[in-house]
Amino acid sequence: MTAPAIAYKTNRIRSSLALIPLAGLFLLLAWSATFILTDENQMLFSAGILASVWLFSRSKRETGDFNRVVIIVLGSYLSLRYWMFRTTATLSYTGFWDFVFLMLLYLAETYGIFTHLVGLFVNVAPIRRRRAPLPADRSLWPSVDVLIPTYNEPVELVTLTLTACTQLDYPKDKLNVFVLDDGGTTQKLDDPDLVKAEAARRRSSALKAAAASLGAHYLTRERNIHAKAGNINAALGAAIRGCDDRRVAACHNPGLGEPRPHGDLVLIFDCDHVPTRDFLMHTAGFFLEDEKLACVQTPHFFINPTPVEKNLGTAAISPGENEMFYGGIQLGLDFWNASFFCGSAALLRRRHLMDIGGLVEDTITEDAGTALRLHARGLNSVYLNKAMVMGLSPESFDSFIIQRSRWAKGMLQILLLRNPLREKGLAFPQRICYLNACLFWLFGFARIIFFLAPLMFLIFGLRVYNASLMQVLVYAVPHLLGSYFLSNFLYGRLRHPFFSELFEIIQSIYLIPAVLSVFLNPWSPRFRVTPKTISLEHDARTHLATPFYLMCLLNLLAFCAGAVLWMNQPALLDTIAICLCWNTFNLFLVVCCLGVVWERRQLRRSHRYATREPVRLRPSDGGPPVAATLRDLSISGLGLSVDGRAAPRAQQLQLEAVDSTGRRYALPVQVLRARYENGTTTLGCRFAAGDESLRRQVIGFVYGDSGRWKYFSETRRTKTIGTFRAFFRLMRIGLKGSVRHAAGLMRLTVERIRTYTRMAQGAPPADPTRQ
Repeated sequence: MTAPAIAYKTNRIRSSLALIPLAGLFLLLAWSATFILTDENQMLFSAGILASVWLFSRSKRETGDFNRVVIIVLGSYLSLRYWMFRTTATLSYTGFWDFVFLMLLYLAETYGIFTHLVGLFVNVAPIRRRRAPLPADRSLWPSVDVLIPTYNEPVELVTLTLTACTQLDYPKDKLNVFVLDDGGTTQKLDDPDLVKAEAARRRSSALKAAAASLGAHYLTRERNIHAKAGNINAALGAAIRGCDDRRVAACHNPGLGEPRPHGDLVLIFDCDHVPTRDFLMHTAGFFLEDEKLACVQTPHFFINPTPVEKNLGTAAISPGENEMFYGGIQLGLDFWNASFFCGSAALLRRRHLMDIGGLVEDTITEDAGTALRLHARGLNSVYLNKAMVMGLSPESFDSFIIQRSRWAKGMLQILLLRNPLREKGLAFPQRICYLNACLFWLFGFARIIFFLAPLMFLIFGLRVYNASLMQVLVYAVPHLLGSYFLSNFLYGRLRHPFFSELFEIIQSIYLIPAVLSVFLNPWSPRFRVTPKTISLEHDARTHLATPFYLMCLLNLLAFCAGAVLWMNQPALLDTIAICLCWNTFNLFLVVCCLGVVWERRQLRRSHRYATREPVRLRPSDGGPPVAATLRDLSISGLGLSVDGRAAPRAQQLQLEAVDSTGRRYALPVQVLRARYENGTTTLGCRFAAGDESLRRQVIGFVYGDSGRWKYFSETRRTKTIGTFRAFFRLMRIGLKGSVRHAAGLMRLTVERIRTYTRMAQGAPPADPTRQ
């Protein structure tokens, strides 16, 4: 057995042995959390724990991983103490509706504390892996089939990914690339709507031609069954579940004459996930170390911000939304052999995948469902935290909600149809990890209850929280401070404080109906593709904004009702003060939401990313080369900075660059604009038009170097910031977004009044495209 294989097996043994002390420690904490203390002693006790947490966090480098466990234990203990207090001291009956909302709030808090504690268990000892090298003898390397499933995405987008896949550093006799076109099925080509059928034929022909020009294979099938999972299973030759719930053999469209994938490994990319050249060099070696390895997952790295980040303008000052999962949680899951397949940027062993019948088709999150089934077979998974794909986040708030609703529905389907607690073959930690991933998507219910709870008291006078101000200070406040501190300690560079609350409340109002539909009928959800390459010419209000206006009005009404209570109910001043503070926090989140639902315009079709690397510019007229710095890059162009005294005057230049692997490029570029400032000239350039060979070189230069993704991702992972600083920063950003939203609404109102005035005067309405 090789040294890496021994280390791999040792990690698995350690994860199993870690259960014994962790379980014993949890039972001890749960027992001691029931001890009753006076309020004064509880205050001193909580202050001591918070001080200990702070001290251990300051000695991180000296104590290593030990202090991580201590901080988690101490922070968890504060939450357990609070939950015991809530359970034993606050659930008194004062009236029917009081008790209904009191229990709803208690259950929401119980859910939040449970998921918080389980999340800490998942992330107690994250694994940070290094690449598994391939042997020098290439004959031992496994063969790989690259699968790119597509449905209705633009041909240009698919071709970009296809081109990058054909440039992977891997022996060509062991690499085959397949486009799996579900937009070119017989069902689509024979659509009764002639316009749709003709569009499908044109798109299918264009994809076939692109695949042929790149030496890739084009595959499709007869019917669109089970979306992405059915598409991949049809290509692999796995049996798929038909409309009558029977397993039937997958089939291609007749006459294509293409072979099915037959390699040892299957590499899956979404059609908007462009890989770097070294993807297989970093991942394929893991499969030679462990025959039971079924999946190697890598991060999904997104070049553009989510609509939440774009509309609030936080992309440059805070980590991306996905950073916490791919940069933190997946590493913790890997310790428990529970890192799961995320649908793309993953390498799977074909034999193991076929043994379970291919990708699962009974959930619209086929990736997590497939991983669950593989783990239940006793197979292993690996997570390598190295960004080697560039993908696209949803580009509008509507698309964002479509994507998250699909994820929520799919994970709830797994919970109901393949309950991880009852799934045979899973180890106990794996059950907990999958349960946590499924239960997370119930956050919408808890978040709405947290929003409504203070309103129920301030507006309707319902007693939803039976505790004195002193009890809140000695139990609830330490729990909240400990939770925020702990989250910031574990994930501070990946998710700033209060961003999780913002991401949750902005989705909650729309995820609740989606989740309820799954509870009513677990088989009902249908796969909806996330729209890609959306452009927006003007700032605009999304049609999903209306609920947040109502929430804002309710918050303001609660302040008015609270003022009345404050003057007329002096005996309840403690409760009124707590609910007013709570309502203020909720209003802060809603204000941020108003900034999110006012969409910023987006005209650029190809997103640029930041980089810093030396290059040379050689004038086309034969002048001497000039040293420059590459500042940003996209498939259409690049930004450069040059010493102002040496800036080339020619408009046609040749860019000479060397990537992090030593590969050299010489690409023609055209200067579009130049700006001189403080002794430096900034050049905005585009790649010169050329033949297909030049286009492939540009794609290789722009997307082929994983070193650039590392630089770009590290620039987004800013330093950890304190809880209070994060609160005021986000409040300032939210207020700016809300002001922009209000100004936009005023502008729309004025434009509408002008339109009605023109119509009343008999004049034609103004052309909106000219405004």
